Amino acid sequence: MPGTPFFLFDWRKPFLPALKDFIARRTDGCPGRALLVVPHNRPWRYLQHLYALDGRPTLLPKVITFTELLGRWREQAGEPPVHTANSLDQVALLRECVAGLSRTDSGLAERFSRMEMEEFLPWGMRLAGVLEELFGYGVTAADIAHMEGEVAPPAAALLAALGRIQEAYARLLRERGWTTPGFDACETARLGEDVPESLRARDGRPVLLAGFALLTPTEDILLRRLWEAGADICLHTDAALALGDRPHWACEEHARWLRRWQARATLADAGDAADAAQPAGPEFHFFAGYDVHSQLEALREDLLAEMPSAKDAEDAVRLDREDGDEAVIHWTAGQEPAGPSTAVVLTHNGLLLPVLHHLPRKDVNISMGYPLERSPLFRLLESLFRTQEERGADGRYYWRSLLECLRHPYLAMLQQEEAVDPAAAPEAGRASLREPLALLAETIRQGSRSRTLEEVLAPVEVRLAPREARALRELVHILFSAFAAVRTCAELADALEALCVCLQERGGHIWPHYPLDAEAMYRLREHCLPVLRHNALSREPFTARQLFQFARQILRQERIPFEAVPLTGLQVLGMLETRLLHFDRLYILDATDESLPGSAVQDPLLPDSLRLELGLPDARRRERAAAHTLFRLCAGASKVTFSWQEGISRSALFDARKSRSRFVEQLIWQEERRRGRLLVPGEAPLRTPASAARPSAAQPEEIVHSPALREVMRRFLDGRISPTALDAYLGCPKRFVWHYLCRLREAEEVNEGDDHALVGKVVHRVLEQLYRPHIGKTVCAQDFRQADLAALLVQALADLGGEDALPPESRIMLELSVPYRLRKYLDEQPETTIIGLEEPLETRLSLWEGRRFAFWGQADRIDRREGALHLVDYKTGRVRGADTLLWNEEDFWRELDDFRRAAEAGEADADDALPLLAVVRERLHSLQLPCYVALLAGLRPEERVENACLVELYEKGKEHPLFSGPWTDEDYVVALRRCRELLGLVIWHMEHCATFRPVTGRCAHCPYRGACRA
Repeated sequence: MPGTPFFLFDWRKPFLPALKDFIARRTDGCPGRALLVVPHNRPWRYLQHLYALDGRPTLLPKVITFTELLGRWREQAGEPPVHTANSLDQVALLRECVAGLSRTDSGLAERFSRMEMEEFLPWGMRLAGVLEELFGYGVTAADIAHMEGEVAPPAAALLAALGRIQEAYARLLRERGWTTPGFDACETARLGEDVPESLRARDGRPVLLAGFALLTPTEDILLRRLWEAGADICLHTDAALALGDRPHWACEEHARWLRRWQARATLADAGDAADAAQPAGPEFHFFAGYDVHSQLEALREDLLAEMPSAKDAEDAVRLDREDGDEAVIHWTAGQEPAGPSTAVVLTHNGLLLPVLHHLPRKDVNISMGYPLERSPLFRLLESLFRTQEERGADGRYYWRSLLECLRHPYLAMLQQEEAVDPAAAPEAGRASLREPLALLAETIRQGSRSRTLEEVLAPVEVRLAPREARALRELVHILFSAFAAVRTCAELADALEALCVCLQERGGHIWPHYPLDAEAMYRLREHCLPVLRHNALSREPFTARQLFQFARQILRQERIPFEAVPLTGLQVLGMLETRLLHFDRLYILDATDESLPGSAVQDPLLPDSLRLELGLPDARRRERAAAHTLFRLCAGASKVTFSWQEGISRSALFDARKSRSRFVEQLIWQEERRRGRLLVPGEAPLRTPASAARPSAAQPEEIVHSPALREVMRRFLDGRISPTALDAYLGCPKRFVWHYLCRLREAEEVNEGDDHALVGKVVHRVLEQLYRPHIGKTVCAQDFRQADLAALLVQALADLGGEDALPPESRIMLELSVPYRLRKYLDEQPETTIIGLEEPLETRLSLWEGRRFAFWGQADRIDRREGALHLVDYKTGRVRGADTLLWNEEDFWRELDDFRRAAEAGEADADDALPLLAVVRERLHSLQLPCYVALLAGLRPEERVENACLVELYEKGKEHPLFSGPWTDEDYVVALRRCRELLGLVIWHMEHCATFRPVTGRCAHCPYRGACRA
């Protein structure tokens, strides 16, 4: 009633111990008589702990949250609901309301009459959230017209009918006996004029309303009725409110509350009046890091410094790292460590796991909700959903989607079914599914882009034991076939239930080691699946995409709770979880303005500018709530350290710069006023990271030519040598060693981009089929005018599997571009006589020291032009033609000849050959044509090989010749000898070099660039 005091508790002192003493005074030492109403349930654990520390049995106060209070009140106010609508129930009800109003509202009909449930779902969820807030704040909304230019058209249509939708929605809830938390608050405020007897204060049974700060209109109505019925209001706030002084600005909401109810304030403890005059406050420290890791490293150092002794710190770190296990220290009752309490406060839940990895001790109290959306379980479900959404109408699955699911770490840890007789074969019953899954992934990776489940399972099952094959097929059915068959929400819940059962039964040995994952699975089964299985839409058929969208929305609303034990020692909390609690030392991480107070989330349905017009909380109110939470927490601490990230440049597009919180700015300003000078970064209390730049250790860039490699190289040179291998060595000896000697291969997988090797094969096949009928004939451009290049290309694609191997866009571009470019090449075709196509070239060539080596290759085409042989090799990419002048530069050949003589005499140093190799690399670029010329001349010594050329099909089919010709007989002999000299130089260096050095500048497409570090 007006004039009844509010009891104020000085926020510089712990609230819950003072509240415990206050309850004892109000109940004459019998706390079990009291009824305590709190905003949330977290303080109850701490009150229990405080009573347990008394060491004597006693009846505890009855503690209920405001939500529980609403349930009791409405039950006794009449018309109790029979069902609490879940999120899908609310969406179904709203769709019914919108459909009914669309009959008379053309705006709604235009946007929503033909909208599928999948499209309506996000709008329905947002609309349900807005209506929930409207009910919770006791607001009866009006239609908001003419919003077409402010929000998206569907949102404008909903806002134009918002008042009517709210009215129809409330009517349907009452008719069906349904409710929601917000509707409960609204109806209780409307119907509950009289306070139920069980909630009224009476002699010897006080009712205390503790810890409230900012009230919603419905909370204001109901709490005022309780207060007028004799309940006590207990506020943890600035004691200046009771002394007539101006309170801290974060407590102004309490001052307005007092004025609104015409109440007076009195201190709950008379001793607080003297303490309130003392200007003592916490010691503030600030740390401006360059990223999250620097903040966590500073936190770890501070926590280590706080430990009782250096030995304890060493033991804690040792236990933390021992065998990779977490060290957990347990205390029995009465053995809790003495000393100040410490809390690490996280401004957003993304910090939780990084913080836990950096803490020096793991016996921490975690008191915050972790989003299920961030868990590995959600990632598995998301990959399963996406796999079905990307499945073709013919039942074929996209290969990457299948691999993403099968590579999830959960599956690799699963076991096969138990053996029939575990005693007889104990190991068989515990066999892992890791190897069968690896075989399945390998089969998928090496196949085509889309596969049916049977196509990937069949070749794997023949390589497995029957029990392994049966376990793998069962798992594939649970992961893919079961989800492919769902048609309703209830069937989707059954498929998810079967997945959970499989994970729990096959992975029962791992979940005790991964409590976060086990809890995520529990929340899925006990909280999310009932929502899917029991709602107004559960039996209605939907498309798979719609069903998976329903599941995503439900999963994203779920949070994984922690047990919050032990209640002593180091504690890790979210900012909201700190309400009503007290800690001596605080470490508040990532205190940026984006997290504290936090940026307003842009709502596509209801912009922040409209919320205040409707009477809903806007960004300013959220900031006041965050300010009260933070400054109340800091007021009772002795030491507070804020950390944040600085140095992120502002983005011109998104304006995404991270800046320290405005609350931190205020505290820094206050500290500067107290000191009378600006704080200097790097000096206490404004610390910065102290990092020293050190040169990184040099990595070996060369591969030593060890005895083992010499043996492998000997076997390589004794075999058949291809020009491709010589070009690989010329381009980069290090890459040659990894590829040809070490046999390191890239992972074989489905090609997603342009398959240049396959395109080359297709073009070569087209030209082969085009020229095959003309072998032995003289041809020119006119002979190919009528050639159907498009038909030849289609046939070549079919013969070589290009229709399945190439992406659709690449195949279309190939079908359009190749005939066009080949036609341009044929139009420039010189007159020539074709004497060979795809001709194999293989013989032994005598090189340096008279040694003979076997070379082989395949000439794309051999012509006869002007009575001499002419080699032609097609290239589908860009071509760097050889520098034909090199063949006539006598200085180079004289230097090469001198080096050969020194090498044959055993007096040459391999490093002296590097300049010669560099000239060949830069001016000839390739040894393919010199090798082909030498091979063809060896196979047909009776004819002269006049020239060889590379045909650049990428453009107009330009020919890039190897020689400038024509030759005299003497010049021809010299040219052949010089071709063999180049081959001899490269092979001699391959044998005699001490190290294989990388050649930089061409590393972009090297498969070994990650390991090379050249």
